[in-house]
Amino acid sequence: MDCPERPLDFALFLDFDGSLGVDALRLGARSARNLYPQTRCCVVDGCWSALEPAEYETAFRAIRSAACAADIERFLKTPFRPETEPPLRQLWVSDRDTGGGVLVTRIHHCAADLISGLAWIRHQLRVASGLDEVCAEPTRISVPLLADPPPGAKRNPSWARCDPLWTRSGELSGERSWTTFSLEPGPLLGLSRKDAGFTFNDVLIVAALETLHESNRIHGEGQSKVGIWLPVNIRRDPLVGFGNASSRIRVRRDYPDSAGLVDKCRAVRSQLDLARERGEWVVPQRTVLSRLPARFGAPLARSYLNRPWADMGTAAFSHVQRWPGQSDPVFDGLNGFGVLGAMHKRHALMLVAVTCSERTWLTITYDPALLYPEDIDWIRDQYLGTVATAVREL
Repeated sequence: MDCPERPLDFALFLDFDGSLGVDALRLGARSARNLYPQTRCCVVDGCWSALEPAEYETAFRAIRSAACAADIERFLKTPFRPETEPPLRQLWVSDRDTGGGVLVTRIHHCAADLISGLAWIRHQLRVASGLDEVCAEPTRISVPLLADPPPGAKRNPSWARCDPLWTRSGELSGERSWTTFSLEPGPLLGLSRKDAGFTFNDVLIVAALETLHESNRIHGEGQSKVGIWLPVNIRRDPLVGFGNASSRIRVRRDYPDSAGLVDKCRAVRSQLDLARERGEWVVPQRTVLSRLPARFGAPLARSYLNRPWADMGTAAFSHVQRWPGQSDPVFDGLNGFGVLGAMHKRHALMLVAVTCSERTWLTITYDPALLYPEDIDWIRDQYLGTVATAVREL
């Protein structure tokens, strides 16, 4: 699914306060590549093949913040070549004035999802801080064990496609712009299915649905049917296993406009529960296409995954609330947390949220040919306004 218009990689931006030495970070990165050896490999005939140290250690670079804008832009735009390069690369932008810096980590989705990426960075930081021993030799490559789907699981329920998000007139550009903001969820973090019938995650999903709907409405498309493409972690153990263990389900705005916020959140929770129970997230383990040579199987798989009638929602939304190391002291000095998302061809934007230390950081990734900064500012304010309403009402 990787293509120039929508590259299949994502990036994490961790803005640190305090001192993190470049040599210690480099040592931590070397240790993490040994602990998670896929990240010191390239892909040969569909399998991981180890690279020499000289070929993967250059994937860690360090620059000074005084002249970093062009370097960061170049770093984020340089295409991945998994057939010859490691699928994870980093850029450390140090700030001599504060002693901190920004650690930018780009990861190709063939190697890892967001949960695994955070585990990789956590190990790097723990080694860099002297809290963990260095992993000196590469371990054996392993992949996450996936949950067993229920009998008769069906990945694509028979429903009509959601409508697209209103955009400016333009073509897919292949460019990705982003903006990051944060909110304090306060009492929303304490919501539970047992007491309220829904969770903080459901509130964030409703905020996304309402924002997409309102954006279409003010542009004359109030009757459109909006929904979100929601990544879900399908590991047997939610935090165990390095790799890409993310599947997708669809959540639609199928409640009436007049419904109260509580009813909207409960409607979303019902959809999520039903999608999980029916196994909408199921991933075929062995298919005919996967057994064909890549030159034959890849075009067929691409056509199937892009089939016009499949519902990919109006936009993608993801929230990570439980992740490896979220209470680890190595993340205590964070001033900012951003995630540049990997968008689908049908989407003009993607919203990714990560909750850390009583604060939720959100990043909107968007195609600047389809949406302008003023459009994104409106979407951000609308989203924050919906969450603020939830804080007051709930």
